[in-house]
Amino acid sequence: MLIRDAVQIMNKIAPAELKLEWDNPGLQLGRLNRKVTKVLFALDLTPEVVAEAVERRVELIITHHPVFYRKVGRIADDEWQQELLLTCSENKIAVFAAHTNWDAAKGGVNDVLSKALGLKNIKYLDASVKVGRMGILPETSLEEFAQKVKNVLGLAAITYIDGGRKVHKVAVCGGAGMDLLDMGMSQGCDTFVTADIKYHQAQTGAYQGLNLIDGTHQGTELPAMQDMLTKFAKLSGLECLLAKETRIMKVI
Repeated sequence: MLIRDAVQIMNKIAPAELKLEWDNPGLQLGRLNRKVTKVLFALDLTPEVVAEAVERRVELIITHHPVFYRKVGRIADDEWQQELLLTCSENKIAVFAAHTNWDAAKGGVNDVLSKALGLKNIKYLDASVKVGRMGILPETSLEEFAQKVKNVLGLAAITYIDGGRKVHKVAVCGGAGMDLLDMGMSQGCDTFVTADIKYHQAQTGAYQGLNLIDGTHQGTELPAMQDMLTKFAKLSGLECLLAKETRIMKVI
C-alpha cells in the first residue's frame, strides 16, 4: 500500500469535509507514492512518539492533533515541532492528522466518549457543527458521575463545577469544547463533560445551573485513538500500533 492509499482510507474514517473552518487535518508530511507497511497511532506528534516510530520502523504516524494550524514560513530545527518533522523526514516517516473531522465523524471522538460514559439515545449537540454529542443516563448525583468520568478516563484526579442539579441529560465534547457551552444549556442539558475549562467559564456554568466536568484534553480524546486504529487496520490490512503516550498534565 502507498501513503496515498492510507490517506484515502483515513478520509473514509474521518471525512475531511467534517472539519471546522480553522482546522488543518490531512497529510502534514510525506510522499504520496511511498510504500507503507506499518502505522503508529498517537494523539500528538511528540518527541516520545517520534522516537517510538523510529525505533519500531513505521512508515506513517497518524495523529489526532495536526502539527500545523497556520501557514508555516520556515522549517528549521530551532523549533521543537519542526525538529520532529525533520526527524520524521530523515527517517522516511509520513505524518497524517485527523482532528475536528474525527471529533465529528460517526464512531469518532465524541461517539466513543459518549458510549464510554454510558450515555443512551446519543444525538448531535449541534447538527450544524457535529463535533458535540448529548445523551441521557439514569439520574445520579454529580459526585457519582464525576467519579465515573474519572475512572473511565483513567485520571488521577478530576475537576468539576456544581451547577446544583442531578445528572441525567449530558452533553460531551472531547478536547476544548467550551465554545458549545451555550448550546448545551439551550438543549436542556444539566451536565457538560469537556476539557480546558477556564475559571470564568466555570462561573457561567455554575450560576446558570449547568454542571461542568473537566476530563482533561488528553483524557477525553485518548480513548478514541484505539477505535481509529481498529477501523484503519480493518480497512487497510496493515500492521497498526498504538503509541505509548505519556500524560502531559500530571497531578500530585
